[in-house]
Amino acid sequence: MQNVWIGIDIGTTNVKAIAMTEQGETVAQSTASCVTYHPRNGYVEQNPDEIFGLFVDVIRQVTDMLRNQNRSVEAVSLCSAMHSVIALDGHNRRLSRSLLWADNRSKTQADALKKDPIFNKLYPQIGIPAHPYAPLTKMLWFKEKQPQAFQNINRFVSQKEYLWYKLFGKFQIGYSIASGTALLDNRRLKWSDLALQYAGLSSDYLSEIVDTYHQEKLTKPSLCKKLGLPSGTPFVIGAGDACLANLGSGALEKGVSTLTIGTSGAVRQTSSKPSKDPYKRLFTYVLDDTHYVSGGPTNNGGNVLEWLSKHLLHKDPAELLSMAESAAAGSHGLLFVPYLLGERAPVWDARAKGSYQNLTWQHTQAHLARATLEGILYNLNQTRQIIDEQLTKTKELHANGGFTRSAFWLQLVSDIFGIPVRVNESNESGCLGAILLAMKSLKKIDTLESGVHQYVRYADTYHPDPTKIRLYRKMQEEFGQLLARR
Repeated sequence: MQNVWIGIDIGTTNVKAIAMTEQGETVAQSTASCVTYHPRNGYVEQNPDEIFGLFVDVIRQVTDMLRNQNRSVEAVSLCSAMHSVIALDGHNRRLSRSLLWADNRSKTQADALKKDPIFNKLYPQIGIPAHPYAPLTKMLWFKEKQPQAFQNINRFVSQKEYLWYKLFGKFQIGYSIASGTALLDNRRLKWSDLALQYAGLSSDYLSEIVDTYHQEKLTKPSLCKKLGLPSGTPFVIGAGDACLANLGSGALEKGVSTLTIGTSGAVRQTSSKPSKDPYKRLFTYVLDDTHYVSGGPTNNGGNVLEWLSKHLLHKDPAELLSMAESAAAGSHGLLFVPYLLGERAPVWDARAKGSYQNLTWQHTQAHLARATLEGILYNLNQTRQIIDEQLTKTKELHANGGFTRSAFWLQLVSDIFGIPVRVNESNESGCLGAILLAMKSLKKIDTLESGVHQYVRYADTYHPDPTKIRLYRKMQEEFGQLLARR
């Protein structure tokens, strides 16, 4: 009987599971779609019990497939979206749904943190810009805007911690998810006294911090039956999706950055030390105690193409991409600032707005489509330039996410960024990254680097078109000037 490894990616849009052999072959996979709720403007929530149900379903579907193939599971490892917050009472019952990273209700608390002199001392510890995506600001929102409800809150957890508690009855949080809360001292790998002091909270409100490779064994009979796993199966707590996107895409070397564009997007680079950006523009997350991932996320990725499709041009996304390809590079000077949902990196302003600039009579729908894609990439390239200044100059970009299905979009990235773009063979970098953590936890690989060398595979590489580099460099400068005038 051949052993396999299961990686689970608990994302914002989907919960995915893959099973991989020790030869690197994916032999089973399953996906389930998440429901997101928007009860008020700026509120973005999910029901964590529904997410746990999807988690159970995708694992069970995978284990059913494996049983038919006469394969057994060596371990299960978790990847999860970051920055969610759930309030629990003293009996560990939910008092709220899960407030997601995109939830902007804590704008006032984020603005206050940004202006407070304490933030100059706090940012070098926590490595998280002041923005409502940070769980710290969401906890303060409960405290300041829901004082009666806050009296009943005994604990704050993320979606992943809530799921882990339902599996093992323990409140534990790995380094990686903890580093996305704005409450972790990411150099000492413990809760920051300064952040707790600012929030007016004790560490009793938070979970026990454990390392990235921490294991618990599944023994509860009812859960073993539901998941189709034998008692004693190891579960590895794993890491956040930002860190595992880098690991699973093979971006551990100096000079290699990643670009992910799905619903949102991000540019990231792995380093041996946390970033020390003096202008507080980059996040720094912990992968493990020797790997840090720094970069910047955007709120405005593939969802902007969806907006263009549904609300402006009324054409499906495939047709929009075809129209964009037919327009001239640079869209005849048309510039798009893609801040439709406020923005995180590089401006960190939840109140930011989008716009088209230099619009003239000559511009067509095709120009609007191309300028929209170009604007998304100019914005991400601004963050890449900051990473290059603060860490190591990017020589190669590893691409993953839904946008990699479009050769045109990938070539556009290479032209605008001016560097080669290498595409991962698998789009499931989060699941693969989680599996590599499990393999190291169970001593099947010695280092993450050796795991990347053995298991990460690549498809095509795109190189910048020399005839477009100068044009896009000029357009990028104009985009940067627009942001500077905000």
